[in-house]
Amino acid sequence: MRELTPDHLGLLLSVFAVLLIAFAIDFRFSTRSARQHHRAILFFGVVALVGELMTALALVLTWVALWSPAAWEMIDDLLVFIPGSIAILCAVILTIDKIVSRLERLRPTADSFEDR
Repeated sequence: MRELTPDHLGLLLSVFAVLLIAFAIDFRFSTRSARQHHRAILFFGVVALVGELMTALALVLTWVALWSPAAWEMIDDLLVFIPGSIAILCAVILTIDKIVSRLERLRPTADSFEDR
């Protein structure tokens, strides 16, 4: 595995900060939707929580590594890579969910044709 330079660490900090902001966005569900899709809401809520925790862990480890070269010698690259990869995977899952839910809202329903 290649060594991370301070430039790489700075870039990782930026990525993790943006991911943390993305996970901090509160996803809201309507009451009707919550009753119909309880398991899906629970699953995506857990995915968001895990993603947020992994991002925070990777962000803190990267921050410590950037400002303390002695600490970086004790922190294995995998300790940043694994939580960061999990966080990115969670972000991709939540993005796919968001796209699917938007497409479902665009699909016309029988009720929308009756209103015409």
